[in-house]
Amino acid sequence: MWVRLTANFQAKGKRPAAVLEKRMIQEKVQTERFFPALLEELVTPAFLGDVRKKFHFNEGQLAEIREVAEEMLPVLRKEAFWARAAYPSENLSCAEISGAKEDGAQPAMPCSKYEKAAMSLGHGVDLLQENYSEKGLLLQSYIVEALSGELLMRGYDAYNRYVAAHTDRHVARYHFPGSEEAFSLEMLPQLLKDLTQEITCNAAFCMVPKKSVVFISELTQDESVRCQGICVGCGNAACPHRVEENFLVRKKLADMPLTYGYSRIFGI
Repeated sequence: MWVRLTANFQAKGKRPAAVLEKRMIQEKVQTERFFPALLEELVTPAFLGDVRKKFHFNEGQLAEIREVAEEMLPVLRKEAFWARAAYPSENLSCAEISGAKEDGAQPAMPCSKYEKAAMSLGHGVDLLQENYSEKGLLLQSYIVEALSGELLMRGYDAYNRYVAAHTDRHVARYHFPGSEEAFSLEMLPQLLKDLTQEITCNAAFCMVPKKSVVFISELTQDESVRCQGICVGCGNAACPHRVEENFLVRKKLADMPLTYGYSRIFGI
């Protein structure tokens, strides 16, 4: 996979926004290895400690969490990636993106641009988890799920920082297929086809590799608008991972044991 991808994306350092946007138009899709600095955090005491607390593992299970993380890391370095491409705003009608939504979702910002993006931890993580399950190592299988979910959740923040550093815009809001009227679940196959051949979905819109996410990001130059998280703009008030404005509610929800991966699988 990376033999054909890395040649165009090995240049390092901050690029002028105009150059990057021109390259995106010419090459259509920009594909990168999953945020390397974030991957290296996977085996650090701070990351492992956060996962232990968030997903309610016992202190005595920290060594097992570390062992699983060390098994995952080489696979992630080899296979994990993310991709982005421009998403034409003409794909959205004025009625869909203007005005408040009945379900509580926020309207689009004036002068917004849109990107379609995908993040995936790759097939190897799925195989590792399946191997644990086949051996009856259910704790290790769940640890893979917890670590993967936390990596993907932090991946959104890494994506936020990347966009802000490499373009003249920043993320105002995330939109997910199936979460809003303007972004139906039926758009998922085409988004994947446009972005990458490394992620597919079946008739039930379940993605393979399983540890993958796809979204539309709304980008703005308005400095007064900053993305507060992936729940902003989503009207699914019943989602157990929903982060509300109230700090106490946010703290409580952030401490729930269900992972992002499971919530996406169950569609809640």
